[in-house]
Amino acid sequence: MLDEVTTHGGHADLAAAHFDAICTVYDEVFSRPPFFWRDDESVLHRERLDQLLTDPSFGITVALVRQDLVGFAYGFTLPATTRRWSNVTGPLPDETTREWPGRTFMLFDFAVLPAARGHRVGKTLHDQLLASRAEQRATLTVQPTAADTKAIYQHWGWRQVGQMEGGSTAAAPLFDVYLRDSLDDLRQTR
Repeated sequence: MLDEVTTHGGHADLAAAHFDAICTVYDEVFSRPPFFWRDDESVLHRERLDQLLTDPSFGITVALVRQDLVGFAYGFTLPATTRRWSNVTGPLPDETTREWPGRTFMLFDFAVLPAARGHRVGKTLHDQLLASRAEQRATLTVQPTAADTKAIYQHWGWRQVGQMEGGSTAAAPLFDVYLRDSLDDLRQTR
């Protein structure tokens, strides 16, 4: 079955075409340990995704087995005026916190169904999405309890730079903040 996985990259129109399936996969993946799950998370995720689809910098890659979505990765470009870095605990060097238009891609959500894991579906989604981006670098957050997920990110070239509180409508109360300083290696293998 997994030898039939295809991946497709695109923008808001691709995400809109798979909106309900993305939400179903999100709910299945993040409602289980080791992730924190709030009672209203499914509704909040739908609202966040719907809002992201209005961002012209939004990008997505989906993985399908036949017509069934088994994974996705999506995000957007951080604006130059972002307050993201001021919310990260611990001192960060100016070089890390300085933003300009098009500098940093935010890998906002990324999930693969359990049955599709261990077959490079996640790595393919990750690499294809990031290789398609023009930004210099990327950032993401992950829940501190997701040790296996964090180990995978570190293996893929990410480094933890701090933590931040989630806020009142975030998926979790606390996140580890990761940075990938360059996307050039992914573009070269494309």
